[in-house]
Amino acid sequence: MKKLLISIAAWLAFMVQAYAGGSVGVTLTAASIDTALKDDIDSNGTTNTTKNISNDIAYGSLFAEMTSDTNASGLSLTVGVDYIPFEAEFDSRSTTQSSLKAKGDGAASSGTNKGTVDVKNHATLYVQPAKDLGNGLSVFATAGFAMADVDMIVQSVSSTNKTVTETLEGTKLGIGVKKDLGGTFVKLEYSETDYDTISVTTSNNTKVSGDMDNNALNLSFGKSF
Repeated sequence: MKKLLISIAAWLAFMVQAYAGGSVGVTLTAASIDTALKDDIDSNGTTNTTKNISNDIAYGSLFAEMTSDTNASGLSLTVGVDYIPFEAEFDSRSTTQSSLKAKGDGAASSGTNKGTVDVKNHATLYVQPAKDLGNGLSVFATAGFAMADVDMIVQSVSSTNKTVTETLEGTKLGIGVKKDLGGTFVKLEYSETDYDTISVTTSNNTKVSGDMDNNALNLSFGKSF
């Protein structure tokens, strides 16, 4: 993952230096992380739960991109990468559960199950075709591929706590407007990122899986050179 990010950064640095239309900036994001959870509690074959949860978060990211010249039809294309330079808790959920392991001999216990998803090294490669509307204003669409390292931490009353690290991938679609201010610019975008389903299995084969979607409002400030 880190090698890939270094390669992407080096490529963008070369492109920005080699062509006019390069830019860098920061993005502030307010997002709703919607997760469809599915639990197979105690793996007893009869107790299964499904729950939809939503977690509102805010975070910042850095971006670098290059933009082609606008053609006679007012069309241009931007290629870039966006990187969140810190770890963020994308999801957290807890629920009270009675363990079914020893229910038959009267030794059943109860407690709180808890699961969190911590995301780091989150990067999105994207393209943004745009249409110039005049007076420095343009509209654009976004299509991208997101990837990140995730630590899934499950604390279960009926099994040993477990942490699993794996790669999270997803696709991003968005639409927005851009205002060129002469050397600087501002972009406002609404986007949706659909991540692949991730799962973790505890020591007693209790499987917890989650399908996450990121619905975000992004405000970007950039410097062109």
